Amino acid sequence: MRSTLTHLATSIAALACAVLIYSLLFARNNQYGLVDLIKGQTLTGDISKSSNTASASAKPAPKPKPAAPAAPPPVSPPAISEPVSNSNTKTDRNNLLTQVNDLLAELTASVIPSVVSIDTSTTIDQRRLVPNGPLGLFGYVQRHERYRKPGLGSGFIVSADGHVLTNHHVVAGVDEIQITTREGQTYKAEWIGSDPIVDIAVLKIIDPDKKTFQALKFGNSDNTRVGEMVLAIGNPFGLNETVTRGIISAKQRQLSDSTNQYIQTDTVINPGNSGGPLINVHGELIGVNVALFTGQQNVKVWQGVGLAIPANDVYEVFEAIVHKKPLIRGYLGVDLAEITPYIARQVGLTRIQGGLVTRIAENSPAAKAGLRPGDVLLAIDGRASASATDLINKIRSKDANSTLSLEILRDKKILKLKATVSEKPDNTSITMRGDTSASGQSLTTQLGIKVRNLNEKEKKAFGLATGHSAVLITEVDPKMPAATRLRKNDLILGINRSPVRNVDELYQLLGSLPKKQQAVMSLARDGARFYAVLNPDK
Repeated sequence: MRSTLTHLATSIAALACAVLIYSLLFARNNQYGLVDLIKGQTLTGDISKSSNTASASAKPAPKPKPAAPAAPPPVSPPAISEPVSNSNTKTDRNNLLTQVNDLLAELTASVIPSVVSIDTSTTIDQRRLVPNGPLGLFGYVQRHERYRKPGLGSGFIVSADGHVLTNHHVVAGVDEIQITTREGQTYKAEWIGSDPIVDIAVLKIIDPDKKTFQALKFGNSDNTRVGEMVLAIGNPFGLNETVTRGIISAKQRQLSDSTNQYIQTDTVINPGNSGGPLINVHGELIGVNVALFTGQQNVKVWQGVGLAIPANDVYEVFEAIVHKKPLIRGYLGVDLAEITPYIARQVGLTRIQGGLVTRIAENSPAAKAGLRPGDVLLAIDGRASASATDLINKIRSKDANSTLSLEILRDKKILKLKATVSEKPDNTSITMRGDTSASGQSLTTQLGIKVRNLNEKEKKAFGLATGHSAVLITEVDPKMPAATRLRKNDLILGINRSPVRNVDELYQLLGSLPKKQQAVMSLARDGARFYAVLNPDK
């Protein structure tokens, strides 16, 4: 019995100690009580926050109310951003489009007064053989017929006193020039001068009242960038004040000091746009529309590629003709290509610089200096160039007869050469005898070409439309005048805006050319239209 009581007392004492320890450790912050433990409530306290310091007063902690099962945290509805009002979005978009639309309209309105329509007239003397007597019973007699052939082009005013610029081929060989302004006023114009190489002509409005005209400003075509928006303005098919919009697709379409440089644009350029301005978003002239590239020989409408003469080249011609400033066009006779990473690795360059020589003109200063195709031109006069474009511009900026020091890379070795710059040759004009009264057939012999008609299979191969044709050049004598501009397999499309459909028409047109006046021959080569100026040797 005594042992039982002793055991019971020991158990009670142990229980009391346990209660005391629990109260000090867990129940001091009313987190969990003994009653809770007895009732089987879940432990909710943070054991790590219990204190080892015992309270001096041994008051038991007040018994907390049984804690309700922890409720799950309230689930907030998904955050939904307040929808932007559709009306606001449409309003903002419409405002932006309206601003762009207004700016383009204002830009167009600011430049159109400077754009003019150019009407030309050429006297054609045509000789025909007509039968003498019924059915030519008594042979044939030659009769002369004279008529006036009209022409159409575009131009633009560049000075307050009425200087107008257009393409040379628009006014070459014409008898009269008439200019119509935006207001509908018509003026006679005189030809001041031309540069057939660049294909730019300068005209002057004859105005007794000495009116002040609104002139276009020249922009810097060197600063234009691919992707910039441009406007082309002209009179395609006689439709005055036609404005088309596009971008600059490419620059420096030729990398040769012997050929013209062009700006390529996807702006719609059609026949009649020749001589019209290419305008940037600042209303400045950055080019003169000159040609369209056609994938099919006789398709004379826009197919996605138009070409324009850079404004800087145009300005040089204008200054030379009007203000008698020297026209500097250095020439070495070299064609260059830009250096790509692949070419750089092949030739042994550690970085992209200079230009790859792709062609050397025969008997040119470059040939005499010892340059060869495959060389890499690195520097001119000790100044390195980062691109082929920069090299061509440097060559063109040099005076004739000046000497250049050329640094080249050949077979992975650096060489230095000396070259003497010459004047750029005129490779657009074909000099022919001033007396053009000879027959057309004899004139083709004088030019140094042989021609023939196209058969039906060839017409299809060249992409000529049904009912259209041309004359094929089969031979070009390299020692004759035509060799400066024409090549074998070129197509002759027309002369002075008159179509050439067969050899007989070609002979007839050549034989009726005005004496001692320039004429323009329209041709096609590899899908691209180009022009040759028939220049009488006066």
